[in-house]
Amino acid sequence: MLIRMTGLATIAALLAAGGLAVGGLVGSGSDAPSGARTALVIDAAAARDGRELLDPRLRVVEAEIRLPRSPAEAVTNVRYFDKQGYRVVVAGPRAGAAAAAASVRAVRVRDLAGALAVLER
Repeated sequence: MLIRMTGLATIAALLAAGGLAVGGLVGSGSDAPSGARTALVIDAAAARDGRELLDPRLRVVEAEIRLPRSPAEAVTNVRYFDKQGYRVVVAGPRAGAAAAAASVRAVRVRDLAGALAVLER
């Protein structure tokens, strides 16, 4: 009797796990944006709003965000996102120079407002 119960419990667990996996696959595409993933690499100084370290508009965007504080950090961020297949948007002189140094095709904009405008397209 114990062997039968254990076998039934195993089958039930496998069916439940399979149902969750199929449900996750079906539901995963419904909320996803239709385009490629986007990453914003913005000079840290350009992403501030007055005394705030992060402009409130960046808290609600649907993109990965990096705020490099050094040229080396900017190059690392740009290369990482490029290798991961992201559409890379760079804002500010440091981030723009990093994209050029890394030979990464990136959308280059002058400032935060330009980066946010790219996201709306």
